[in-house]
Amino acid sequence: MKKSTCLVYIILTIVIISTVITLNPAHAVISHPLTINVTPRSGQAPLAVNLSVNLGGVSYKAIEWSFGDATPHDTSNKTTLSHTYQRSGNLTGSVDVIYKDLTSSSQVFYVNIGTAAATGVPQSSTNNQTNAHQILENSQSGTALGATLPMVVTTDQQSYNQGDAVIIKGTIRDIQNQTGIVIIVRDSLKNIITVAQPLLSSTGTFSVNMHANGPKWTQAGNYTVIAQYGKYQNATTTFRYSGGNGQIIAPTPMTSSTFQINAAGQTYNVPYTIKEGVVKSMDVYADKLMLEITIAATSDGSLNIDLPRTLMDAKVQANLTADQKMTGVQINPNTQPDDKFIVIVSGAPVQFTETKDSATRDLNIPFHAADTKIDIIGTQIVPEFGTIAALVLAIAIISIIAVSAKTGLRFMTKY
Repeated sequence: MKKSTCLVYIILTIVIISTVITLNPAHAVISHPLTINVTPRSGQAPLAVNLSVNLGGVSYKAIEWSFGDATPHDTSNKTTLSHTYQRSGNLTGSVDVIYKDLTSSSQVFYVNIGTAAATGVPQSSTNNQTNAHQILENSQSGTALGATLPMVVTTDQQSYNQGDAVIIKGTIRDIQNQTGIVIIVRDSLKNIITVAQPLLSSTGTFSVNMHANGPKWTQAGNYTVIAQYGKYQNATTTFRYSGGNGQIIAPTPMTSSTFQINAAGQTYNVPYTIKEGVVKSMDVYADKLMLEITIAATSDGSLNIDLPRTLMDAKVQANLTADQKMTGVQINPNTQPDDKFIVIVSGAPVQFTETKDSATRDLNIPFHAADTKIDIIGTQIVPEFGTIAALVLAIAIISIIAVSAKTGLRFMTKY
């Protein structure tokens, strides 16, 4: 066989392989096993529970404990600690670990406090009523909020001051035709502060933006958000308000817009809302499985971003057997349960809240005035260059081959 013919076959093989790689989003399967020890697992409140996590000797960067009882998370990066449970119930906690290689692992644990019946999965006392902050505490297993619960509502922060922007979001599992949703906010004295009727998306999500301003936003204390859907479904969440003077002051700067990301030959629309800042750019880094967001912050604030799952996602690694690995069994990562994203702001991992549905994952990320970079790392993301780039490369090479065949141009020097 002629050398030029061999070279043609090699080039075509490279083009085909490049096209296949380009058409498949990048994904990672790096994972580190971890185990949790809980002692004791049941007892009467108040109950001191000793918790420890075994990382198998792998170096870590951050450890976050969630106890499942609506108390603050522990972010002291301890592998061993003790937590006292003050209320009864079947509670689900979790530990989230970010390793030095920027991969992450999560594991849940269960404790039975007081007189509640022992069970592995917490159940709501009313099938059609859920509490968002409790759900967020228990959402570490990777299932989408709203996918297994009838209804979810949450706020982007747990406390607000006068003039702050309040973002209320949620999901509904079973959508009913011609049924509207109503959002009611009550103060600590049960007075109605505001009523809203947001639009419901085709995937069951809803959103309301408001400012804590005016004559009704005076009473300090715990405020309640009630989301009512139809006659029987409702969900609630609470937030802390520091109180106001009844005047309308300059509200917290808030911008809602959509950023267009061009990747893999397609345009992805990414809606976002940013407080106290401006989004300058969003860039995909397929080799790092990362979306990098550049911001210009005017003060401490937050970014609420709706990530399309078709752009990027975070999925649990498939546990293949040795035989499956030997036979080359491939698991579609989109069929795996959700995993947590890693969010890094100015080089440091941060806590964030999330709601999600079948189409998007909605992250609320806090930042400080000096921060300029927000990195979101998942397990799969579209490549930077897609089908069009591969086709252009293939057409260019085929054109060269055709021209060389007619003109006698050789790829290799003839000796």
